[in-house]
Amino acid sequence: MKKNRLYIILLLVLLVVAGYLYYKKGGNGSISNNKKSFAVEDTASIDKVVISDKTGKVLVLTKKNKKWFVSDSIPVRRDVLGVLLETIKRVEVKSPVNKPMRENLMKQLSTGAIQVEVYTDGSLEKKYFVGGPTMDGTGTFMMLDGADDPFITHIPGFEGYLTVRFNTNVNVWRDRGIFRIAPQNISLIQIDYPQSPGASFTLKVEGKDYVSLYNMLGDTVKTGINGEFLRKYLLAYSDIQYENILDQKKVSVAELLIPENLLATITVLEKEGDKHKVELFKRYFNGEIFLPKSENYDFDQDRCFVRVDNQFIYNGQYRVFNNLIVNYKEFFSKPIQ
Repeated sequence: MKKNRLYIILLLVLLVVAGYLYYKKGGNGSISNNKKSFAVEDTASIDKVVISDKTGKVLVLTKKNKKWFVSDSIPVRRDVLGVLLETIKRVEVKSPVNKPMRENLMKQLSTGAIQVEVYTDGSLEKKYFVGGPTMDGTGTFMMLDGADDPFITHIPGFEGYLTVRFNTNVNVWRDRGIFRIAPQNISLIQIDYPQSPGASFTLKVEGKDYVSLYNMLGDTVKTGINGEFLRKYLLAYSDIQYENILDQKKVSVAELLIPENLLATITVLEKEGDKHKVELFKRYFNGEIFLPKSENYDFDQDRCFVRVDNQFIYNGQYRVFNNLIVNYKEFFSKPIQ
C-alpha cells in the first residue's frame, strides 16, 4: 500500500516536471515557442497594414513603388511609420495572462481592442488584437486571431506600452512636408508680398550655375548675387514642414484666412512640371489660442496659417517659413540702393 502511494507521488512529480519542461521548451502555446508569434521580422516584405478600432475607424497603410501612403494617396510620415514597423518587427511575448484576469480581459479584447492586419507580398501574414496596458505600464495585452489565450507583450529594452502606436487618426500619419524639393529640381520660385511689393521677387534657375532674379518693379539681375545665400535659400525647400493640420469643421475658412492678413504667396515650379502654391496668413492670437478678429486681438508672433494649393490649412511656424520669405535685397552681398 505504501509502495503504491510512493509510486503515485513519484508519478505526479514526474508529470509536473515534464509539464514544466514542455511549457518552457517549446510545447504548444509556450512562451519559448511563441515569443515571436506576433512579430513579422522581414518588414521589407510588408506592403499593407490595416488598423481598425472599436469606433469603426479603419486606417489603411499601403506601400507602392517603395513609398508608403495612408488612405491610398496621402504620403506617410517617415518617423511614425518607422515606429510602427519597428513595433511589428520586435514585439515579443513577455508572459501569459493569469487565470483570474483572463475572463475580464477576453471581454475587453472582444469589444474594445484594436485589430491589426499585416500583409506581406499581397497576402495576410498576421492578424491580432491589441488591448490596453498592464498595471505597471510596461506591457500590452494582445491576442492572435483564432487563438484561445491572450498574452502580455512588450519590446525588449523599451519601457512603455504599445497601444498608442496603432493609431487610426489619418492626420497622425499624414506626412507634414509642404516642400520636399531638391535644389537641382527647382525651375522657378516666385514670392509675392501683397503689402510689400518691392520685396517680392522671381528666381529662375536656368542652369546648374546660372540663375536670374527679377523683382516686381521690372528689374532683372543676373550678376552680383550672393552665391552662399542663394545656395542656402534653394536648399531650404528640401524640407519645409507644417506644425499641425487645422480642423476646418470647427471654424470656417473665412474666419481663418482674412484677405488683408495675407502675408506672402509662394509659388514653386519643378523642372518636371509640378507646381506648388503656398499662402501664408497672419493669424489672430489672444495669448492662448487663435481666434477670429475681435476688439481684443494681436497677431501671433510665432505662428501663421498656411494654405497649400487652395486646399488644406495648417499651422506653420515662422522659424521654418522665414527661411523662404526673404527680401529681394537679401540675395545681394551689398544692398541695392
